[in-house]
Amino acid sequence: MLKIKPESTDSQEQRITEQQYFFNMFEDMWSSHGEILPEDVQYSLCNELETIERERISNALKLTCGNQTKAAQILDIGRTALIAKMKKYNIN
Repeated sequence: MLKIKPESTDSQEQRITEQQYFFNMFEDMWSSHGEILPEDVQYSLCNELETIERERISNALKLTCGNQTKAAQILDIGRTALIAKMKKYNIN
């Protein structure tokens, strides 16, 4: 049968000191990254991607004088995907 030796108070104090050291280190490293920005400064990746996609589709359609097939080729997407995105963004 395996017997586990009780931890000595010195090693227990050392373990607690090490844990506290690492906790403080991680707290210093990550505390500034977890802050929530004010609403007027917050960044929305989805909104930015939609804006870029809308602009790229509009520009491709302007370059091709509204030809959806050629615009889709420029954007390297299928024509039906382009049409779906045009409906999503209300682009005529």
